[in-house]
Amino acid sequence: MMNLRQLTAFVGVYEEGSFNKAGRRLNATQSGLSMQIQNLEDSVGISLFDRSVRGVTPTLAGRRLYARAVTILRDLEEARSELKAMAGDIGGHIRVGLMPTFTRGILAPVLADFMRSFPNVEMQVVESYSAVLMEEVAAGHVDFAIVPCSAHREGLRSKYLGIETEMLVASVSQGMPHLSPADFAALGPLKLALPAPGNARRDRFEQFAALHGLKIQTIMDMDAMIATLEFTANSDWMTILPATICLNDLDGQYRTLHPILNPPLRVEYMTIEPAKRALPPAAALFLERLEEEFRKGQELWRQHLGELPGNH
Repeated sequence: MMNLRQLTAFVGVYEEGSFNKAGRRLNATQSGLSMQIQNLEDSVGISLFDRSVRGVTPTLAGRRLYARAVTILRDLEEARSELKAMAGDIGGHIRVGLMPTFTRGILAPVLADFMRSFPNVEMQVVESYSAVLMEEVAAGHVDFAIVPCSAHREGLRSKYLGIETEMLVASVSQGMPHLSPADFAALGPLKLALPAPGNARRDRFEQFAALHGLKIQTIMDMDAMIATLEFTANSDWMTILPATICLNDLDGQYRTLHPILNPPLRVEYMTIEPAKRALPPAAALFLERLEEEFRKGQELWRQHLGELPGNH
């Protein structure tokens, strides 16, 4: 008869496509995982993986079992979380993953209020870009993360969060009217500080620029968000940032913001969490508050700019 240890091992090997990688993820030996999978296959009487020197590939039976196994493991986690919540036990350690967009834009008020409400929760915030955060969530190292919408990845469960307009950000010394729409034709060749190629925001902008024939003089690779903001405020270089991270610059004191509307450049977000594991009660509560703060930010932009395309 199959058991939970076998199902956990099976899901790990399925998602990683390798006994070696699954062993590192589950803190288990390769031989131990192999034995668990062999025992599981013996108990159901069918092969779940085709093995080769390149790794393992799930069979049809393996693909069908994976969908069931993820549901079983998640249901057990949800039952455990519900019982803890009924007992009033909101505590423990949670680890959340956020991009700089959210750590600068909306994290502070949410975090301060949450820690006052739930002093028994130990909180850890991991700031990184989306590719790293997706891997951290898939490996179970982070309870949830917020990232740009992307293709489905095995091992992740996703939920749509929202869409917003990107901003061209410039120093006030450049004399562009604050909150006026970006006029790329009038600006001439752009000098931009952006994350290095491979970053989702950089790749999305380069596709946008090529599609619409934007004139770019040069792009500086800069993966440090605070440095990008300070550099932009003190030079004739510009950057492209989502509306959420620009909330702290609505006063236009150090940087001017210019929504990219014609043609529009937008970004969509989703929340991601491990497919097989329910969020701990504290993590679920924290995520709810982050989502609400994001919606407040969207409403604030509507008050300043009206109903921008994609800003709803």
